[in-house]
Amino acid sequence: MATKEEVELAVKAIKAGFLTKEQLGPAMMKQDALAKQGQQTKLFQILIESKTLTIQQYQLLQREMGAPPSKTMPADPIPGFKITGKLGTGGMAIVYRAVDSMDNAEVALKIMKPAHMVNPRFVAQFHREAELLEKFEHTNIVKGFQHGKVNGLEYFAMEIVDGPSMREIVEKNGPVTEERALKYTIQVAEAVEYTHKQGIVHRDIKPENILLTPDDDVKLIDLGFAKPIGSQEEPEGTTSGTPQYMSPEQAQGQASIDVRSDLYSLGASLYHMVLGDVPFKGGDNMEVMAAQVLQELQASETKGGKISRMMHYFLEKLMAKDKEIRYQTPAEAIEDMKSQWEGMKSLEFNPGDVAKPMIDPNQEQPRQGSTRPPQTKGPGSISDRYKRQTGPPTKFGRLFRKP
Repeated sequence: MATKEEVELAVKAIKAGFLTKEQLGPAMMKQDALAKQGQQTKLFQILIESKTLTIQQYQLLQREMGAPPSKTMPADPIPGFKITGKLGTGGMAIVYRAVDSMDNAEVALKIMKPAHMVNPRFVAQFHREAELLEKFEHTNIVKGFQHGKVNGLEYFAMEIVDGPSMREIVEKNGPVTEERALKYTIQVAEAVEYTHKQGIVHRDIKPENILLTPDDDVKLIDLGFAKPIGSQEEPEGTTSGTPQYMSPEQAQGQASIDVRSDLYSLGASLYHMVLGDVPFKGGDNMEVMAAQVLQELQASETKGGKISRMMHYFLEKLMAKDKEIRYQTPAEAIEDMKSQWEGMKSLEFNPGDVAKPMIDPNQEQPRQGSTRPPQTKGPGSISDRYKRQTGPPTKFGRLFRKP
C-alpha cells in the first residue's frame, strides 16, 4: 500500500502534468499485489520501471518537496542548474527557483509540462518565448538566458524576479493607489512599445504577468502567446489569451491582432489594479469573452467616485470596444498618461512654493476683525503669479500648469 508521502508526491505529479489518474491507478494496484507476495516496492519505482514517469520528472518532484540529493538520485534533471524550490505553475509550464552552476547566480527555470510536449504548436510557442526573452533588452521585460531540451524536458532559464505579481498585491492589500497604478501602467506600456517596435504583440498582458521588483518597478513576463504583428499563423476563430483581459478582437478570434489589443489588455489590468476586480465576469470563459465584445464598463464602478475622472478617462480610452478609438500606439498612451498625471500633480498645494508677502507699512491694512486680504500692488502680487502659472481648463475641467 502506498505511504502518505508517496500519495502526496503522486498528487503533485498529477498537478504537474507528469501523471494522470488513469496511469496512477494501475501502479498502485501493482504495488498492493507485490506487497501481498511479500515484496515491498516503492510506488515511484514501479512508475519509473514502467516508463510512466521519467527519472528526471521524479527528480523535479523531489526537489519541489525539498528532498536533498542522495546516492541513488544525485543529479538535477537539467544539467548545470540546481533546483532549490518552486516559484509557480502556469497552464503550459512549471517555474522553479534554481542556481546556475556556472556563476552561482539564481535564476528562474521554466520547464514545460510533459502533457503539452506532444503538441508541436505548444513546443514552438515555448521555444519562441525563450528566444524572444533572450533577444529582448528592456528594463521592464524579464531577461532570458538559455533554453533547450535535455533528458526529455523542454526548458529555459531566465531572470528571477523576487517580488509578487500585481494580482497577488491586489488580492492581499486591495486596490492600488492611482499614483502607483499609473506608474506601473506606464512602465508596462513602455515594455509594450519596445515589443511593438520589435514587431511582436504580447497577447496575454494581465496582472499575473506583471511582477513587482524590490525597487518598486515592474517586469513583464510570459510571452507564451506572443506572435509577430499581423501574423496569420493561427486559423480564424482561434482565441489565445486570458478571457478576463483579452480585447474584443481577441475574443472574436480575429486572426490579425495588433498592438492595440495589448493596450486593451493593459487597460483591463489597470482597471483591476485601481478597482480591485476584473472588468467583466461570467459563468464561464465564453460568457466573459461575450462580455468583452458586447458590454460597456459599469458606470457604477467607473463613475461612482471610486476613481478620479482622470482615471476614468484612461480606462475608457484604453478599453474602447472599437480599436480605432483606443490609443493607437503605446507611445501615445504613455505621453497622455504622463502629461495628464504631471498636470494633476502640479495642482497639489505646497505652502513652501508660495512666498510670504512682505508687509509694507504704507500699504492699507485690513481693519480689525476683517477677513479681506491686504491689497497688494504691482506684478509681484500672489494673484498675478497665480494667473501666469495656470492655463486653460483641461478635458477634466481642472486647471493645471503644463510641464
